[in-house]
This record gives sequence, C-alpha cells and structure tokens, in this order.
Amino acid sequence: MSRERVLTIALAVVAVSVFVTPFQRELYVGDETKYSQVVREMRDGAFFLPTLHGEPFTHKPPLHFWAMDLLTYPLGVYSLWPYVLPSLVSFLFLLWFMWRIDGPLAAFITGTALMVWGSAQTARMDVAFTAFLTLAAWQLKKFLDGAPSVSLVYAAAAAGIATLIKGPMAPVIMLALLLFERLRRKRLPAGPYWIAFALMALIPLLWFVPAMMLGGDTYTRDVLVKQTAGRAVGAWVHKAAPWFYLTHAPGDLFPWFFLLVVALIAVYERRDEDTKYYVSWILAVLVPYSVLSSKLDVYMMTLIPAAAIVIARLVGAERDVWTKWGWRVNLFVLGFLLGLGAAAFFVLPRIVKGDDAAIASRLDVRMLFAVLAIASLAGLIASIASRRLVTSTIALGLVPVAAFVYIAIVLMPLANEMASTRPLVDAILRQGVPPEQVALHVAPHLWVKDMPREIEKVRRVEEIPPDASVVISRRRDTKEIEHSLAGFKKVDEFRLIGKWFDVYRR
Repeated sequence: MSRERVLTIALAVVAVSVFVTPFQRELYVGDETKYSQVVREMRDGAFFLPTLHGEPFTHKPPLHFWAMDLLTYPLGVYSLWPYVLPSLVSFLFLLWFMWRIDGPLAAFITGTALMVWGSAQTARMDVAFTAFLTLAAWQLKKFLDGAPSVSLVYAAAAAGIATLIKGPMAPVIMLALLLFERLRRKRLPAGPYWIAFALMALIPLLWFVPAMMLGGDTYTRDVLVKQTAGRAVGAWVHKAAPWFYLTHAPGDLFPWFFLLVVALIAVYERRDEDTKYYVSWILAVLVPYSVLSSKLDVYMMTLIPAAAIVIARLVGAERDVWTKWGWRVNLFVLGFLLGLGAAAFFVLPRIVKGDDAAIASRLDVRMLFAVLAIASLAGLIASIASRRLVTSTIALGLVPVAAFVYIAIVLMPLANEMASTRPLVDAILRQGVPPEQVALHVAPHLWVKDMPREIEKVRRVEEIPPDASVVISRRRDTKEIEHSLAGFKKVDEFRLIGKWFDVYRR
C-alpha cells in the first residue's frame, strides 16, 4: 500500500474519531457550562451583545457564541451538538486546509496534536481561532512570495474574523509574523499594507463600536482595561513567568515536541529558506504570548499548524542524518508511552490514595493504560520493522488517539459523573422542591443533556435568600454563609470536579 494511501486512511480515522464523544458526553464544568449560560441568555434577547447573569459578557467576542446560539434552534438548548459543532467543523476545515497547504502528512500531524484533537470536541473557540489564523498566515505567505496583493487583503480579512472569534491576539500574531519575516527577508514586497491593517481592524470594530454604545462605559472599560490591557501587563488570572511556554512545550505539543526539535534543527542545517517562514510563524505566536502576563497552555494551539508543516517536511524528505534522528525520537516517545501504560496498569491502584483510590482501582480505568501500552507496542514493532520515519510518525500520532477513543467509548459515563454538572442536577432533583426555592452558593452553571427547563429557575446567590428551602454550597466556601444556615440541616453531599458540595434543607 502506498504511503499516500496509508496517510489518507490514517487521516480519515483521525477525522472520524472526534465525532465519538458528542454522542455520550456532557458539557464539562468550567468554560463549557459558562458558555451554555451565555447562550441561554442570548436566546432571551441578548444576541448582539451576549450577557452572563444579565451583565455584558466581556471575556470573549461574540462570533463563536452566535454560531452556538443559532444552532440551538434546530438542535435544542440541551443537546450537546450546538455547542461542539462549531469546533468540529473548524477541525475538519483545518485538516482540509492543512492538506491544501502541505499535503496529508501536515494535516495528520495537526489533527493528532492532542491539544487540537481534544479541543475539536469541546464548546471552546480555540480550533476555529486557529483555523482562521492558519488561513491568514498562509495568505500572507503567498503575498510575501510574490502572489497578487489580494492575498494580503485575504490575510487581513481572515485575521479580522479570528479577532471576532477570540480577541485581539489575532492581529498581534499577524503583525509579529510580518515583523519576523521582515527581519529574515531583509525587505518586504510593496503592497496595500495600510488597507490590510484597516480591514483587519474594521471587521471586529463593526461589532465592537455598537457593542460599546449598548454596553456603556463600564462595558467598554472592562473590555479595554481589564480584558485586554490587564491580561497583557497585569493579569489577575493565569499569571505566569515569561518562560512558561518553553517549560510546558513537551505537553503543549504532545506527541510531537521531540520530533519538532529535530525538524527545527534540520531546517537550518539544510538552509531551507521556504520552511523558515513557518519558524517565523511559531515565533510570532510564542513571543507575544510569552510577553503577556496572562498565560494558558491552550494559547499555543495557533502555532501547531506551523509546527506540523516543519515536521512534515522533515518526515517527507529524503533519508539523511536528520530523518534518522527523527525516527529515533519517535521510537523514544513510543517507548516512553509503552512504559507509562504498562507501569500505570499495575501500580496505579497503589499510588492513588484518598477519594480517587476507588476510581484508580477500577478495571475499566486501568484498561485505558493497557490500551496505551498495547498501541505503543504495536507502533514500536511497525516502526522498527519498517525503519521509516513516516511509519513511526503515523504510529506515534495514532497511539494517543487510540487511548482517548477508548475513554470516549468506555469511560465517558465515568467522566460525565466526575466533570459535568450531572451530580449537581441530580442532587437538586432529589430534594423534590420547586427549583426557584433552591439557592446555589459557589457552584457551576447548570447544564446536562435533556435538562428540564424549569431547573433554569434555580438561583445562584452570594447570600442565602429568606425564601430558599434548599441550599447547595461548595464545602470549602460554606463558612461564608454559615450564619445564614441556622434552621437548615445537611441532607446530602456529592463530589464534583474533585471538590465536595453539601446540600442543606430547611
């Protein structure tokens, strides 16, 4: 079977694999359940300027939320599909576009980077942001390589749309990319740069200016000062040192970090000027985000397509010392995964203590590591037998996907109990009182599949209202309201995302 055919089949497996979890999983506590609340309020009239608890939602631009909201009309508010379809479609578009840019190998490496693969199945907007930035960066390269000026305009338009998806880092990355290429190439071609800059700004401003008028001074100040400038120079959340992403790179780029290191060295040893553009792209993401005060691993997703192309060009090259090193590091990672899977299968129940000990002892949980070990062993055997870098690359990409597909098929009910609000909703329903008499103190936003709409009447409070007959509070925060719990009795408890919650009834 030809290499092209094997890659096509492997890529098809990756594309199909992301559609397994939506059939079983819930939205998980955190951004996903918060976004569901934003969507519910959009349906109540806050479409143009999304709100959270009645206040303008300043954390993210609206384009991703508009897509989710519109999908709830044919699919339902309490179906998972409206929330994950935008990311799934973006993932498929990204794979197709990466194939167009550099072939199936680049698409495969992008799709099997676990940060991309995992995010494709969530309600987050990161894959869509990455897809439009990839489009922008590719159009910019075409222009810099001599294509007509319209490519620069297309790049600006794609960056403007990316800004409406996730925020102002899109133009920052594109300007940084242009700067790095100016330094590398020594000069830039003549073109309509000011028109491109204006278009890149105009697209998000078409929404943001009316939004400022609707939201008022408080909203404008929150977006510009707290969410933009604050995250840049004085983060109140996710604050970390400038070297954060360098130390996190092995995990952020898993399983491709070590192969990328070899590929980057090969680019300069081979004096591959064309591929150096993608190194500039990597730096255009890494440097600005490293300078920012607020840091999250997921911010590195936008450099993964560039890294995938750098790796693909190493894997697809004629055999030399660097392809041999690439093959060796792939064997190393496969061997590490084999050892990790085998060790965890046998010792996990012994090393996990406390509340999670019972979960670690379950056979279906331990079998996850058996799947990882078996898939890694098969990948090692195939890689050693072929002695080809491309075979080891395909094997390494599929091994983690196999393990996570096992989770999607076998362990998803357990994951739902641990990470969704199902335990919280069940606790409310067990009390058998009208939802408007239930007060939630320091609790996540409610969303489970097919949730009764009346549960939306449950109130989130900071102080216990006098008409509440049931109070649910995160245990470590109960002291804040203990003065209001006189006359209440603890009747239930449950664990959610590793934290204990108590249920009190009057």
